[in-house]
Amino acid sequence: MHSYLSSTIFGVAFIMTLSSAQASANGFTEFNHPIRFVNQQRIVYAAIAANESEREHGLMFRQTLAEDQGMLFVYPDQTHRAVWMKNTLLALDVLFLAGDGQIVGLLKDLQPCAKDPCRIYDSKVPARYILELPAGFIDKHAIQVGQTVALP
Repeated sequence: MHSYLSSTIFGVAFIMTLSSAQASANGFTEFNHPIRFVNQQRIVYAAIAANESEREHGLMFRQTLAEDQGMLFVYPDQTHRAVWMKNTLLALDVLFLAGDGQIVGLLKDLQPCAKDPCRIYDSKVPARYILELPAGFIDKHAIQVGQTVALP
């Protein structure tokens, strides 16, 4: 009985270790912060990148992203923002948001960067947040500058 219990505990610990390693390899895995598009019935669940390290890593190396998932990059101030696709394996749509959640800029279908130097995409206007979503999201849901999202 003791041997069975020990091997079961070992097996569970081993699986948890593998799961943790896989989560680290995929980057953020907790897409549990709801972001609601005001005046629509659309909600996406975002992982939050709130510090320099998290913002730098972003969605790099992530191999999948569900249609209702994204990443919200949170900054302490509102200024011009920029994104690039270095080490990002997925095509993305990008929303630039003001401090009040209003969409102030859009970038559609940014493709992964295959080699250096990677292009830098500028917000063109001051933004406090960046919301990265799967490519095609903007067109599929008719997202436009001026709309508002309710942030977590």
